[in-house]
Amino acid sequence: MSSNILSLENRYKFNVENKYLIRLHEHGLLRLITLQTEPEFSQVTKRIFFHSLLNNFVYQELFFDHYTQKSAGKHGPFLINNLNEKDFVKFSEGHIKNEIIQIVSSPKWSCPPISKVALTDVKKLLDVFITEGSICYFLERCRDFNSSFNESQVYEHEWSHNLSSYYEYLVHDPKNNKIHMLIMTYE
Repeated sequence: MSSNILSLENRYKFNVENKYLIRLHEHGLLRLITLQTEPEFSQVTKRIFFHSLLNNFVYQELFFDHYTQKSAGKHGPFLINNLNEKDFVKFSEGHIKNEIIQIVSSPKWSCPPISKVALTDVKKLLDVFITEGSICYFLERCRDFNSSFNESQVYEHEWSHNLSSYYEYLVHDPKNNKIHMLIMTYE
């Protein structure tokens, strides 16, 4: 007798469609990772959306400035078990674009400023993947991780200390069955 019961993380499939990189400067990198989803996934609740994504192996990856590494149970500087849908705050399309431009344009400790060419590339990229009907989220736990007041913080795992700043935005495009993960890392 076979069982047709699937866990939520196995119910929906995510396929990496594209990866795009913009070198912000020698210590900063912007990644855009586009995931193709199934049409049924575009109709799920926020809780199922994030539970399915966070627990899928495609999301479990360490991000450094120059490379990435698949790592079960980890995502960026965070442990998957410590993340849930409440950590993702919904933003408007205009707000998310403005915030990303402000982040890449603002000075970072011991980092050179972003070049004009890289800034132009970031602006063009945002106009392409953040479109009308997009549902935009920010991983709010990044604010605590990036805070200068948390210099004595206990990192979640052994690789967290490799990043000085980490920003993550998710843009769900339900019309085209895509999730765009925009991740900015600074060493």
